[in-house]
Amino acid sequence: MTSPLHQLTMTYSPEQDRVMLRIGTKENTEYQLWMTRRFVRIMWRALIKIMERDTNLAKDWVPEDRVTEDRVPKDRTSKDQVPKDNIPEVKDAIMAMQHQESVQNSDFSQKHAKGNVNLMANTGALLVIGGQVKPVNEDRTRINFKTEKGTGIEFFLNKKLLHALCHMIIKSAQRAQWDLDLAVGDPNVMMPADTAQIH
Repeated sequence: MTSPLHQLTMTYSPEQDRVMLRIGTKENTEYQLWMTRRFVRIMWRALIKIMERDTNLAKDWVPEDRVTEDRVPKDRTSKDQVPKDNIPEVKDAIMAMQHQESVQNSDFSQKHAKGNVNLMANTGALLVIGGQVKPVNEDRTRINFKTEKGTGIEFFLNKKLLHALCHMIIKSAQRAQWDLDLAVGDPNVMMPADTAQIH
């Protein structure tokens, strides 16, 4: 994809039992891609791994290899030490709050732009059969989809768009009743009323 990303939308088709991802560009073109339940399940693990690599997340919890029974990390006092058993729960809670904050600051009310030139008009929407999700830097993730026709579709997401994509995947999988149980972090964590509390 040569043009910068402008809009992502996702809809579930009961007839196809697939999710259609529409990727709109700033040049008013769009790609239409089908994603199956199997592919969504596999891609989800890769997306979560990218989120877990967030260095801001790492600052908020003590890595497991730095916590022992008899040693407190140099940059922590004993009262700050997080027990080994609680580290995954703390990380999941922080991820969930970051996700909720990002979703609350995103606009999902807009319908997909009309008038885009459909670059898949000759072939119809392409079925995604593989791909890669890789971090580019702290704020950008590269997603490269491989389709059944051999076409590669590559685009980049910042943190906010990555969370938005995950939110759309969760909602689409729920509508599809795919029983994938997708969540970013701990789904039981509620965002504080004053979002400034999490910074």
